[in-house]
Amino acid sequence: MTMYPPAPEAPKKSVLPKLAVACFVIGAIVVGFFVWRIVVTAPRTPQPIEDGVVHLTKPGLTIYASIPVLTPPCEVQDANGNDVPIKPPSGSETITINGESWYVVARSTQTVPAGDYSISCTDDETSATYAAGPRSSVFAFVLSILGTVFSFLIFIGLGITLLTVGAVKAARRKRPANTFPGQPGAPGNYYPPMPPQQQHTFPPPPPYRPGPNPDRPQDRPDNRPDDRPQDR
Repeated sequence: MTMYPPAPEAPKKSVLPKLAVACFVIGAIVVGFFVWRIVVTAPRTPQPIEDGVVHLTKPGLTIYASIPVLTPPCEVQDANGNDVPIKPPSGSETITINGESWYVVARSTQTVPAGDYSISCTDDETSATYAAGPRSSVFAFVLSILGTVFSFLIFIGLGITLLTVGAVKAARRKRPANTFPGQPGAPGNYYPPMPPQQQHTFPPPPPYRPGPNPDRPQDRPDNRPDDRPQDR
């Protein structure tokens, strides 16, 4: 029976690119929301109240003065002659439009609907000029700008980071595997430790016997005197 090796598994696709696209989409939605808030909360030039009647195209009522005033001497009535309660702001707020600064001196305690309102401000102590406009908040306008900037940086930066990490991982997966099993350092190669070197023993060398010295020919056997006794 012939056995075939199993087919290699297909590489798994990374979810990082999808997460990056999701970050871009969510970032676009959040940035669009804050841009809309910037348009809505952007300060607009208030209407002067010399004529006594101000038409508001948006809900809310804000009274401005050309100079800071502690207690606004103003009264507000709606189109039916009902008094509209107003109160000073909790902090100092100033808007500058076309090089002209306006100081918020009062707002309606409740959000009144758009329409015509009669406003009278009797100020004999200062030379302030009064105007009115829809209810707006400088802090809301600033927060909308900050929200737009930070949401853009966070979501766009996160998406770019995810794309970069996904590209690096994909490049690593595409690297060719080592197909030479005998190459040192290839995965799965194992080299057993070398056995300790055996000590080889050799027979001792023969004793040293000096040969005839060419400088002393008398030491040669042929030139040595015969030590045997001669017949006399």
